[in-house]
Amino acid sequence: MADSKVNQDAPQKITDYINKVDGEFHNILTRLREIIMSSDLGIIEDWKWNAPNFHQEGMVCWLASFKQHVGLNFFKGSLIEDKHHLFESCGDGKSNRMIKYSKLSQIEETHLKYYLQKAVELNQKGVKVETKKINTNCPEDFQNALDNHEKAKEFFNSLAPSYQRDYIEWITSAKQEATREKRLLTSIEWLSEGKKKNWKYEKC
Repeated sequence: MADSKVNQDAPQKITDYINKVDGEFHNILTRLREIIMSSDLGIIEDWKWNAPNFHQEGMVCWLASFKQHVGLNFFKGSLIEDKHHLFESCGDGKSNRMIKYSKLSQIEETHLKYYLQKAVELNQKGVKVETKKINTNCPEDFQNALDNHEKAKEFFNSLAPSYQRDYIEWITSAKQEATREKRLLTSIEWLSEGKKKNWKYEKC
């Protein structure tokens, strides 16, 4: 019986997505998909945020092609022991962890299957990621920047609270002042262009 929680058109959408990517990254996407779907873990294909997703009793990971790498992102990566030292933080203070590939030769099937198995086990056990309370008050420096950029302010105010919190959390989670300043400037730039915080993941 088909899982009603997943997009039933996902297999074709994923095929179309991969076919739009050329060269080495096309091969990487194809190989990662093959490994995920041959893992004997009961993983099924899904489609979210205009990108390939993989599901087994909950979201396991998603796959996306970027300018300089192909990223395989694990939703509960922070709860998985990084046994092979492949994870990179997504820099958003959340539980996501990404494995980046720029060459086909970087893919180690046995290593990848370890992370897939651990991710599926977390879902099967019903383990939840502990969510931290997010400060929904706009910090003073961010508010001042918005006040000085009318276009950015207008778009920010038009966003749903959850999308506003994405920006606020990203800025306030910076551990160094220089990082915070860079994120603040980037936020103003993206907002002026009418972009949500995670706009990169919404593109094919």
